[in-house]
Amino acid sequence: MFERNASVGRITPSVSCSRSVQWRSRLGPLTLALGVSLLFGVARAAPETNAEILYRKGVHCMEEIERSKCAIEHFAQLLDEDTPDRARVTDAILRLVKLYRKEGQDEELRAVLRRFWQAGGRRKRSGHLPYSARFLPADLDVVGHIDIQRALAAPLRRRLPPELAEAMTTCDKDRRAALGDALLVRRAQRRTEGTSMTTAAALAEITKEDAEKRERYKKRQAKRGTQSGTPDTAPVFAYSLCPAALALGSDTTEAWTRVAFALNHRDPERSAAIVMIPGLARQIQAGVAAGRLRPVAGGRWQIVDHSYEGAPVEIASFDLDELTLAPAGLMPTIAATIADGRPTLNPQVSKLITTTPKNLAFFAVTTGDALRDLGLSEQTGSRRRILEALLPRPQGLQIAGAAHEYLGLFMRMPTDNPVKVQLLIDLATRLLAAENDETTAELLRNLDLAQASDRRALLISYVLSPTQIEDMLLQ
Repeated sequence: MFERNASVGRITPSVSCSRSVQWRSRLGPLTLALGVSLLFGVARAAPETNAEILYRKGVHCMEEIERSKCAIEHFAQLLDEDTPDRARVTDAILRLVKLYRKEGQDEELRAVLRRFWQAGGRRKRSGHLPYSARFLPADLDVVGHIDIQRALAAPLRRRLPPELAEAMTTCDKDRRAALGDALLVRRAQRRTEGTSMTTAAALAEITKEDAEKRERYKKRQAKRGTQSGTPDTAPVFAYSLCPAALALGSDTTEAWTRVAFALNHRDPERSAAIVMIPGLARQIQAGVAAGRLRPVAGGRWQIVDHSYEGAPVEIASFDLDELTLAPAGLMPTIAATIADGRPTLNPQVSKLITTTPKNLAFFAVTTGDALRDLGLSEQTGSRRRILEALLPRPQGLQIAGAAHEYLGLFMRMPTDNPVKVQLLIDLATRLLAAENDETTAELLRNLDLAQASDRRALLISYVLSPTQIEDMLLQ
């Protein structure tokens, strides 16, 4: 479940290469050339796996000769392969969704959506999270992961408004504001299409609507905080990842590879993030030299001129190119656990992560207790007891996001009551069918609710095309 860099350890000076030089001097150039030739010869001789062949042929049918039935045949066979190549399997699922929609095969479309959690073989998957995540405190019961480079490399990105990806990675406030303004103008221009409304009038209308939405959101959050008794506080990574990037000398997170995050659902101030950053040691040294980072005890650094909930924020590096970010009050606990060497990550969270597919743009899991608290936080007294009696008791929640040409969101809620799961699906299906608003109904057509084949989980799937995503962004 955890992935450790091959070159492990705290930040240390570069290792001398004298031994390497000595060995090279004993090997003649002919021997080295022969060795390199043999290595490359072996690499070239490695045959394609059956999964790779099926994927290649499916893509050829879909993109080169544009034969949908041929593509469907090969991608469907790929899903039956027992292969660890989850990336190709996930892409095949998203491609099949597109193909089945094009062919009007609704039943087949829903069936392939329900295979997301099982497809790709039964091998134990590892490397979901950076190595140090295994030492996060057990009370952090919401854990997620974003593969930044996988998300940025998805073909989907090229078909969305160009401001979107940059707005998600920039830490330059002025640039982010400019990108937001550009997207706002796009929304206004979309609203004026086919009408006599001016762009200026549309801008004023959208600005007013957005302000009203923000106000309603604030009121809901305040009400939820009052009812739950827990203040509505964002976790540390929502505030401090950009200050950390700036302290390291960069105004963007675009070069970061992966980010894992964790929080306690009752107390978001108990939260942390672990980020994989190429060349981190050099950036920390530059940050210290420039006065943007202040060394503290135990190989940790404090972000200068930045605080979270009135207290300092610290970073540390417990593995090569791996940055851990946490409030100053929590970081000593994490450091001590890592020094002890015994994993402390919540066992329920660990189990949910292990059964989540790998090689995804995004995933998040939370425990059953946390999900019940979050889902029923606004309900009290007899209403809450009735809902708890009617609804299936969740044993956790898994959310997976896959991005290629389409965006797929897949949720799995394990439960021990299959009868209640089916009743919930039947009720939700009727409510969705009764939706009168055409725009809402069109969006809901992409939603699929089903029971897992073993009847031990509720599955929710939602797949969006680039056009649908753009429509949602620009409405």
